[in-house]
Amino acid sequence: MPRGGARPGAGRPTGQGKFGVKTKAIRVPVGMVDEIIKLAQSKNVSVPLYNMSVEAGNPMLTDSDDHEMYKLNDNLIISNPEDYFLVKVSGYSMKDAGILPEDLLLVNRKREALDGDIIIASINNGAVVKRLSQKDGVTKLVSENKDYPDIEDEDQNLHFWGVVTKVIRDC
Repeated sequence: MPRGGARPGAGRPTGQGKFGVKTKAIRVPVGMVDEIIKLAQSKNVSVPLYNMSVEAGNPMLTDSDDHEMYKLNDNLIISNPEDYFLVKVSGYSMKDAGILPEDLLLVNRKREALDGDIIIASINNGAVVKRLSQKDGVTKLVSENKDYPDIEDEDQNLHFWGVVTKVIRDC
């Protein structure tokens, strides 16, 4: 019997995988296989959607413990869902950055906030979405609308929650 090579009638029919589903072979670096499998399996993940709005203006009182689980759209795949949460925007102080009332913001709680990032923070028991400015040892939360004042972290009780990574808007 010959060794190696194609043999008539051996193997699956071309282009078919298990259960008759069409397949395609791809080449993937071995070091990325686990990450790709994790991403493929994370299509239907849920993240906490807090029952509050973050003010795109002046801070407002909030209870950050009240939330429900929100199932993400299949097009919004994230690799570590436990690092994320969602908040809903109210107000117009970030309109020039493209953030409007009723938008959902996907926030990464583990990512380090850098100068220029849009962040979620609580200030004196209120939650805000602003652009972070850190210059010459001064931290400011900058509005993206000239009609709203910036917030300086002098006597404010500023607590960083996370960096905004996506804006989700219903059309």
